[in-house]
Amino acid sequence: MPRFNITIETLEIREYKAYNPLEEKKTYSGELKLLASVSVNTEQKNIAVVMKAEVYVKGAGNSRMTPAGYIETVTIYSAVNEWKKVRVGKKQSEIDVDKDLEDFLIDVSYNSTRGLLSERGKNDLIGKVILPVIDPADIKREKGTKGEKR
Repeated sequence: MPRFNITIETLEIREYKAYNPLEEKKTYSGELKLLASVSVNTEQKNIAVVMKAEVYVKGAGNSRMTPAGYIETVTIYSAVNEWKKVRVGKKQSEIDVDKDLEDFLIDVSYNSTRGLLSERGKNDLIGKVILPVIDPADIKREKGTKGEKR
């Protein structure tokens, strides 16, 4: 993956919910639903990535997935040093972020979300779930947000 000269301006949890629906056991299987959205602020030359992760678990002997929790994080990056990777047209809908840069930012955001979830969820079942390492190109993008001005 290419390297970029990017600085994180803000990293925070926007929303966190833990359901703790199951008795605590040692063995679970699970499912993770991920969604990333990217937006650009042309005036401040920064890019925001919002990560939404929903975790579902199934205990041994149970056939149904049950929600364990939800986390939404936002990471805002200063893109001043990489602004040439952001294409800005005359209209707001003509803003586009280079694919390699977008994948890089989503990768950093997802891995930061993994760490935030582990820390914030220490006392919850969702915090015991280890989020897998995922190729950022495989993370689903929320439609309609790329290139929108925040």
